[in-house]
Amino acid sequence: MFGGNIIYQYIRSYSRRRRSGQSIRMSRNKDKYESNNPRRQQTFLTAEDIAAGKKTCWHGIEITGSVRNLSPTLWKFEHLTALFLNDNCLTRLPHQIGQLANLRTLDLSANKLRSLPAELGELIQLRELLLNNNYLRVLPYELGKLFNLHVLGLHGNPLGKDVLSIYNEPNGTSKLLTYMLDNLSDHSYTSTGDW
Repeated sequence: MFGGNIIYQYIRSYSRRRRSGQSIRMSRNKDKYESNNPRRQQTFLTAEDIAAGKKTCWHGIEITGSVRNLSPTLWKFEHLTALFLNDNCLTRLPHQIGQLANLRTLDLSANKLRSLPAELGELIQLRELLLNNNYLRVLPYELGKLFNLHVLGLHGNPLGKDVLSIYNEPNGTSKLLTYMLDNLSDHSYTSTGDW
């Protein structure tokens, strides 16, 4: 159960994500979709399945459809390598996102996010972070710790000119991460008293 509504979890085996432009609609009576493509398998778990400890061999979850809130249960799936939360109405991302240390892909595009938690910087395995089409004006400096990040999507956000100018340069993602890391170092030392 996510956000108070029963939303069937679209769970799929994940090797390499590329959208095909097709949407799959399933009857609520089905619990599995068999595809001709062996790389693409979907399983729908009910709340009862999860409570009973039912296990699957999936690595990615896609939750879309105007979702406003995320269940705390989501942060228990520490084995996830891909999380697609795009095309929702999320206004904030809980700091518990940092618990998903195995994530390699995180898509938060087309939400209503105005800020991001510093804990995103703990996702050091992340290779793809998509934040397109949100309301982000600033980014947490902790993003500079994402040394494995190759793809950073920031288009459609009202970010500051300094960030956008670096991002739009050749090798902009790498340069922006360096900028963020440098600024993290500058801002991480706070005075707590007299020396």
